[in-house]
Amino acid sequence: MNKLEKKQNSYRKSIAYIYLSNILFATTALIVGLLSKNFDGYFITFSRFAVGLVIGFVQLAITKTPFQITNFKPWIGRGFFGSLAMMLYYVSISTGSPGRATFFNNTFPIFVAIIAIVFLKDKVRLPTIFGILIAFIGMYLVLSDNSSSSLIANIIGISSGFFAGIAYHFNKRVSLTEHPSVIYLGVCIVGMLMTGFSIPQAANLDLYAIIILILAGASAYFAQIALTIGVRDIPITEGSMHTFVKIPMTSLGSLIFFRDPITVGLVTGILLLFTGIFLDKIIKPKKANVHFE
Repeated sequence: MNKLEKKQNSYRKSIAYIYLSNILFATTALIVGLLSKNFDGYFITFSRFAVGLVIGFVQLAITKTPFQITNFKPWIGRGFFGSLAMMLYYVSISTGSPGRATFFNNTFPIFVAIIAIVFLKDKVRLPTIFGILIAFIGMYLVLSDNSSSSLIANIIGISSGFFAGIAYHFNKRVSLTEHPSVIYLGVCIVGMLMTGFSIPQAANLDLYAIIILILAGASAYFAQIALTIGVRDIPITEGSMHTFVKIPMTSLGSLIFFRDPITVGLVTGILLLFTGIFLDKIIKPKKANVHFE
């Protein structure tokens, strides 16, 4: 196999892993929706992190990787805001619908950009500003499409996207010094502490519920692994565009399994959100002409 063939093969594998992650993320959201009939989003979140904790420590043991934290502040920041975002996402699913909750959760790139501009003093580009405005218009259309989902569920969903945006910045910092599994375990540990008050709901568990909860936790864990592998060898913008497919996937699954309608507002909102998020990445800044004397 020559160099070009290896590159093409690597590209195909990357795309396959990304779509596998999309399927697993969508499956997790639908399982959470199914579990919401008997458990609230807090207990589902606790169970998901408990399963992730076990899998994470098993992986560290198998690979003989020590549980070692080099830079505690960004590690705990990633753990707190990441677990808070996930908890709110699952609560939004349990009080609303998987499709809409996934839409609002995936607005996090907007908040990543806003935080970078306001707090980190990143350079402001017109495509970024227009992209943010277009994305917010998409969010407004979904909020005002007269869906049966409650306003509270929508607000919780948007909040999950906001806190995921904060977690992204912490993740960027902590990934420079910590092992990926150690970072993930930080989210699990903090998340279990935050949702530990829901443990009494375990009294309602039966064998079926236990199996489904384990499936939800394992699906979320391996979705993260597949995504990490998938985006490693392809451009960030292209990889991000492919990961966005999980929103219509989840919406379609929500229609099939829960009879949640796919409204014109939701479809239009998804298209505008997609356009807004990637406008800044598609339109590259012009390079200044450099003259050498």
